[in-house]
Amino acid sequence: MITGMLRGGLLVAAATIAAGAAEAGFSRGLAPQEFQAAGLGKLTAEELARLDALVGAHRAGRAAAELPARGEPAPAGREARVVVAPGTKVEFAAVESRLAATFTGWEPRGVFALENGQRWREANGTTYVSPPLSAPKVRITPGAFGAFWLEIEGVRVRAKVIRVDTGR
Repeated sequence: MITGMLRGGLLVAAATIAAGAAEAGFSRGLAPQEFQAAGLGKLTAEELARLDALVGAHRAGRAAAELPARGEPAPAGREARVVVAPGTKVEFAAVESRLAATFTGWEPRGVFALENGQRWREANGTTYVSPPLSAPKVRITPGAFGAFWLEIEGVRVRAKVIRVDTGR
């Protein structure tokens, strides 16, 4: 794991939790008096997570029917955003998976779909051409200043990437 010092502003770090990933911070974003005035203090953690999921679905224009029913596990690969204060040290673990398709290279802003459901986009505007590699192993490691690097088994060059499915 690599520890990085966060730069100005808020950093959005991925943390695995239950459904409602896109807007898990709704109830946490309320001022304490608003939270209590709305009666949210009476809800269980599961009920708050469901409320956050419903608000997130509403904001994204999705129907509540698209969300997992209460008590069902979240779909694999779903993560929430956790906001931390500037200056806080955060540790990121490397991600290890495989590409979900045959690899032949990348182009600027190309998207890498991983077997674990994550999607990462090339961020440096570079191009790389490779002989076809069938679903090679990949490793995404954190770098300095919030950067992430994609390393592909059998490829000497690495790509700077940004997480697409969570805004990271």
